[in-house]
Amino acid sequence: MNSEDIGHVEGKDGWESEYLISEELFPNSEESRIALSDDHLLPENLYRIYSETLGALNSGSPVLTGIGIRAIIETVCQDQRASGRNLNDQINDLVNQGVLTTEGADILHKLRVLGNAAAHEVKPHSSAQLGLAFDVVEHLLQGVYILPYHAKQKFK
Repeated sequence: MNSEDIGHVEGKDGWESEYLISEELFPNSEESRIALSDDHLLPENLYRIYSETLGALNSGSPVLTGIGIRAIIETVCQDQRASGRNLNDQINDLVNQGVLTTEGADILHKLRVLGNAAAHEVKPHSSAQLGLAFDVVEHLLQGVYILPYHAKQKFK
C-alpha cells in the first residue's frame, strides 16, 4: 500500500483517512474471449489482425476493437480478391462470388460502418455491440476458411 491507496471519507469527527482496496485483473476473466480453436488455419495477415483485435477486445479497448473488426473484413475481402473501389463494393462482390449471402453482406455493412466510426470519429462502441460484431467476424472466418478446410479433410 502507498499514499495513492488512501481515500478520505466523512466521519463523525470530520474527514478521516482510510485505505482503499481495489483489485483489477487483466485481461478481465469475466469478459475474456478465447480465440477460435483453429485460428492457425487463417492466412497469415488475417491471423495477425484477428489476434490483435481479439487482444484489443479482451483488454477493453473499444476504439481499437472497432477498427480491428473493420480491418478483418477488409483483409477477408482482399484475400478473396473481391473487386470494387471501396470496402462497400468489395463486400457486395463477396455476394456475387457466393462467399456471402445478401443477409450476411447487410450485417458486414453494419460492421463496416461501426469500424469507420471507430477509425474516423474515434467512437467507442458498447461491449455488447463489439461482442456481437466479433461473433459475426468469427462466423465469417469459420465459414470462409476453417470449415471448408475441415470439410476437404473429412469428405475427400
